[in-house]
Amino acid sequence: MGYRNLSPQAMVNISAAWLDPAQDRKVFTSLPLLAPLLHAVEEAHGRILTTQRLGSSLQQQMKALIERALALDATHDRKLRGAYNYLGALAEMTDDAELAAALLDLRDRLAPAGLRAISRSYGDQAGDAKLLRSRLDEASEKLLKKLKTPEGPLAQVVDAWVAAALEIEKVEAQREQLALSAPSNTDGATPREVLNARNAWIRMARAVETNLALEKTASAETVDRLLGRLRRESARADRRGRKGGAEAEPAPAADAAPPAADAVADADDSFDGA
Repeated sequence: MGYRNLSPQAMVNISAAWLDPAQDRKVFTSLPLLAPLLHAVEEAHGRILTTQRLGSSLQQQMKALIERALALDATHDRKLRGAYNYLGALAEMTDDAELAAALLDLRDRLAPAGLRAISRSYGDQAGDAKLLRSRLDEASEKLLKKLKTPEGPLAQVVDAWVAAALEIEKVEAQREQLALSAPSNTDGATPREVLNARNAWIRMARAVETNLALEKTASAETVDRLLGRLRRESARADRRGRKGGAEAEPAPAADAAPPAADAVADADDSFDGA
């Protein structure tokens, strides 16, 4: 049995029982040929867990950055849309043609693309925010500070959308850096790290099976207790593999002999990561 079709979840489930004092640890350590393997079980179990934790951590970081960017984008769009519509509404309401022209001029300086600006990419929004001040002259700057909104001067609203756009740029840079540095594997580790962790677990499991076969004091009940779950999970995984079109090793009979001791050392060389 190669156990190559076992999922990481099945692997940690099996080895967790061997390590748990409330389950099989006492039986495991009571057998002279198995007790020395306890450290190998702990190490292999830990390596499988580590690859899973890395994936979870990276996914959570990426999720947090995406959510942060979405929240900032919502602030940017809301503030820009509000300021744009506010200036247009003021221009409609005033009877002062000169003021109306100044209001529309300020609106168009702040958002030359109009409300299409809110549908631009994050990069374009940040670039536009950096250019905004260069489009204002002394008169528009003065009007921007003079106009009031329920939240304070209109200048504060504009500052808020500019700050949001620039912060999105930073968040996107962090996200891109994380994507570049993150391993190209959903488990959060590199393919080689995942393969090495799986191979280490397989070598350990085969060593347990081999040593248990040599353990003269182990009853049939003890063997089934320690290896029953391993064999059942492996047979189930092999059946799933065959149904999915994957080449899988046949499930052993209940009394199948374990692999020869010298085959244990070759487990990592023969495992193809399927």
